[in-house]
Amino acid sequence: MIYSQEHSSIGQRIKRFIFGGEGFKKEVKHEIRLLLLFTLGFTIAFTWRQTIFDATSEVIKYIFHPNGIFSLSILTSVLITLVSLILILVFSKILKDKQDHY
Repeated sequence: MIYSQEHSSIGQRIKRFIFGGEGFKKEVKHEIRLLLLFTLGFTIAFTWRQTIFDATSEVIKYIFHPNGIFSLSILTSVLITLVSLILILVFSKILKDKQDHY
């Protein structure tokens, strides 16, 4: 009897190690949701990429009147980069955890 209890205990530990417990299943579901979120977000961003670039190009043409396509493309990319960096800074400040949570 003692042997079967030890064997059962070892078997359960091995099963938990290989298949994980409830926490492991929750973490896998969380990671799958996160993967789907990133995938769909990237797909949306990729489809809107040209539209945003074209709209920003029109704003650059109106403001700066660049001479050529190359300068228009550079100015457009710089403006999109600057706006994106500002948004990253703003959202990182808004979503920042307080120090006492660590």
